[in-house]
Amino acid sequence: MWFWQLILSVLVLSTGGMIRDSKDIDVSLFTNEIELWAKLEHETELFKDMIQSLRIPTEFQNLDWKSLTATSNTAICIICQGIVKTFMNLRHEGMSEENIKHKIIKLCVLLNIQTEKVCKGVIELNLPVILYIVDSKPNLTATTICGVVLESKSCPLKDPEFIWNIDINNKPNIIITENETQEQMKILQITDLHYDPLYEPNGNSNCGEPVCCRKGQNKTGITSLAGFWGDYKSCDTPWHAITDALKHIKDIHQDIDVIYFTGDIIDHGVWETSKEGNIESLIKIYNYINNVFNDTIIYPILGNHEPNPLNQFAPKSITQNNLTTNWLYKLMADLWIEYGWLPESTRSTILQGGYYTVNSKKKFRIIALNTNVCYSYNWWLWYSPKDPDNQLQWLVNTLLEAEKNNEFVHILSHIPANSNSCLRTWKREYLRIINRFSHLIKAEFNGHTHNDEIAIFYNSNNEAKNVAWNGGSITAYSKLNPNYKIYTVNCSNYEVTDYQNWMYDLSLANKNINIRPTWYKSYSFKTEYGLSDLSVKSLSNWLSIAIKNETLLNKYYKNFYKQAKPSLQGICNLNCKKQYLCRTIVHLESKSCNDILEG
Repeated sequence: MWFWQLILSVLVLSTGGMIRDSKDIDVSLFTNEIELWAKLEHETELFKDMIQSLRIPTEFQNLDWKSLTATSNTAICIICQGIVKTFMNLRHEGMSEENIKHKIIKLCVLLNIQTEKVCKGVIELNLPVILYIVDSKPNLTATTICGVVLESKSCPLKDPEFIWNIDINNKPNIIITENETQEQMKILQITDLHYDPLYEPNGNSNCGEPVCCRKGQNKTGITSLAGFWGDYKSCDTPWHAITDALKHIKDIHQDIDVIYFTGDIIDHGVWETSKEGNIESLIKIYNYINNVFNDTIIYPILGNHEPNPLNQFAPKSITQNNLTTNWLYKLMADLWIEYGWLPESTRSTILQGGYYTVNSKKKFRIIALNTNVCYSYNWWLWYSPKDPDNQLQWLVNTLLEAEKNNEFVHILSHIPANSNSCLRTWKREYLRIINRFSHLIKAEFNGHTHNDEIAIFYNSNNEAKNVAWNGGSITAYSKLNPNYKIYTVNCSNYEVTDYQNWMYDLSLANKNINIRPTWYKSYSFKTEYGLSDLSVKSLSNWLSIAIKNETLLNKYYKNFYKQAKPSLQGICNLNCKKQYLCRTIVHLESKSCNDILEG
């Protein structure tokens, strides 16, 4: 989040409010007024009228604007380009960083995008990255920037630098022979803790900032108090809730063989994070996890919240102290190897870009990716768009070796492939890789969305080829119950044969703070949906049935929100619920849900 992204949120909401059609927007006039104001800091009557028209209601400040772009039109893209071009021109004309910062903070406040404190914090954190990229790439255009952030039919990304391919060996697949064993293994997946060191029980849970329930947000007239164990509002996780979750898992599940931790330790206080604060939280959480599960191997990956500012994963060549991500890669390599979770051989690729591979068992390889580099809010994509950190080509080479060595594979990544916020070229190439090696990739495990969901991968012939399981989240952010998952895996081919979802009802837990939350198994996937197995073929057949079955639609919808009443109170008819199943589809050629299920 930063100025241009925040401006776009205003524009998206405006198209659903006062501005209904592109003909209602005089883009040239609007950008001219912005430029005059930025140069002279004089507010004309026309400028004031435009600002007043575009001011967003306070209750809309913390909506996810990205999810609203589907209903927008080309006007949003044009206005984005106009505003971005204006400030890029001012920078090229010599306007100082301090002056640009001052102007953007003021505009953010004038448009009621956030409070002055939040506007100031977000812009101060992100502006150095943005200006470094703008200064370093004189050919970078506003069209490209808006195309990356808003990538869609109404705002296409046509810059040839962003159109690239990975060299994939398309020779016939080498058949991987299954192991002769009845052995099974248990895998724990935990994800998205979002530990908030500032969480304050009985604090303000309706603070009007991107994350609430924090110290320093207590104001007179508080109408909503933060729960002790967490809160359904936009709040992250207190320390005692994290320790309770991990202790509960340790006490109840004595038969866990390995742990997949799929990222996001840092909180959502994106306007006031710091490198030092992130380091402190990362070390504290990882040390605690290691102490609790000291006899269990853990395979961790990075979440998009781990760097500072969030989402920003710079190329390794960027070494300036206020820009680099190298400190994060070094810290993670040191901790993960020191704990004994990973071998020393993983250090080089962790330092390269936060990814690695290990042989977990004979004929079983784990590949841990840093998919955060493809995130449309990673500004470094503007600077180095082609296969950041050479990760996808490394993935191909690693899978070729796995195929050669007769190994099955699990892939761990934070941002899932069914996210609409991953750069399309990166996503397309990733799906090509998955399609080529689906015979040995037996499962993927993701986080990031906080929801209980799956993703099924289809090739160009509408054949289901792979499945990714999302772990949900320990955090209740937002309107969700905390959860984790226990997978049973068949060691003959390392397919997931079932999983149990464990959770607790946050509202019940907060009614008695003197008693630990009541964790319970909410369902097993096979039993819940009446499946004989969880092969990708069975899951695809289930999807075709479920999308026409009211009972299954209701179950998936309820589980998607982890049975949290605040999320289930809204009106969602059967057509609405079908969209939750449709989002499970990840197609190599981006075909629609109906094309696949009815084709």
